[in-house]
Amino acid sequence: MRRCPYLELLVKDTRGPLRVYRFDCHVDHLSKRKLSLRDSPPICVRDYESCHLYQEEKGREDGLIRRYTE
Repeated sequence: MRRCPYLELLVKDTRGPLRVYRFDCHVDHLSKRKLSLRDSPPICVRDYESCHLYQEEKGREDGLIRRYTE
């Protein structure tokens, strides 16, 4: 399973019928929580290429690399 390279921590807890995902993002330095009735992980695990935080950080890093290679 592919995960976002900026994902620092992912914890899945089950509380009765609920799935509680707790995850930390390295880009915005915040801890987040997602509640779900079915097994549906956060965007960091499912499709991180469409996450706006990933796109911003990847663009910033690519800009730095491009600046030093030119």
